[in-house]
Amino acid sequence: MVSGAVFFVFIYPINLPESSLGIENLNKEEPLNSGQAFLLPVAEGDNSPVRDFNIEDPVIEAKSAALYDVSSKKFLYVKNVNKRLPIASITKLMTAVVIVENLDLTRVYTVPAEAVNVDGFGADLYRGEKISGLDLLKIMLIKSSNDAAMTFMVEGRKQDIDLVIKMNEKAEQLGMTSTYFLDTAGLDDSGAFSTAADLIKLVHYASNYDMLVNVLATPVADVSSIGGLIKHQVVNTNQLLGRIDGIIFGKTGFTDDALGTMVMQLAVDGGNEKMISVILGSNDRFGEMGKLINWGRQAYSWQ
Repeated sequence: MVSGAVFFVFIYPINLPESSLGIENLNKEEPLNSGQAFLLPVAEGDNSPVRDFNIEDPVIEAKSAALYDVSSKKFLYVKNVNKRLPIASITKLMTAVVIVENLDLTRVYTVPAEAVNVDGFGADLYRGEKISGLDLLKIMLIKSSNDAAMTFMVEGRKQDIDLVIKMNEKAEQLGMTSTYFLDTAGLDDSGAFSTAADLIKLVHYASNYDMLVNVLATPVADVSSIGGLIKHQVVNTNQLLGRIDGIIFGKTGFTDDALGTMVMQLAVDGGNEKMISVILGSNDRFGEMGKLINWGRQAYSWQ
């Protein structure tokens, strides 16, 4: 034993060994051993949150879920974090990243016919409508508009920029090795997928863009077409805004195949630390997201 080092023995329940992995190891597929003991050195200044084992693990019915501590790069809760699943409109978070990095949001965009009512549930935009790139981004992210996402895709192609290719390239750059996109809206579940582990990487990366964070944290926004003839009031699909303290930003999704999906970044420990939470394949995405976040705040303390 190294002189001066302090060691504690932790007995982790099933799945928790994966929570000790750094973000670079999130896609490993090794089996987890229930009840295995680990001897871990406690480094001076270790900023890992401390678990209160008197607080029982939450019961999460979603197909996959994760709660991740940003500073320590450790999972606090895991359920099938490497399981490939459709993610629905969480896709638009990656769409927004590549839009910011490849397109000019100060220019005026014209809504093409093929981007109107693309999901068959009613049009968010009007054929021929002219709107600024930033306002179009607000409609896409706040309301989760499929029409807006497809407008960006069509307009990108006019500039010889294939946003879907860019999205998959960015996923590769971020080490999202179990992610594949087929469209900018997240409507095509036939072969598109990601994992909770990969989405943590995406949320962490997207948080570097203040524009995206601010837009996604907006409860309601009023935007207009150029000239003000067409007005849109967009309401955030994230129903937890204003109901849970510390939300920095989040993105929701839903399709019949994906069910309810959601990612969030939250401030904890008085705003000094951050958690990222993911829910995939849920029949109650808001309820289960709230349960997971509240459990994390009760079961862990940051010292």
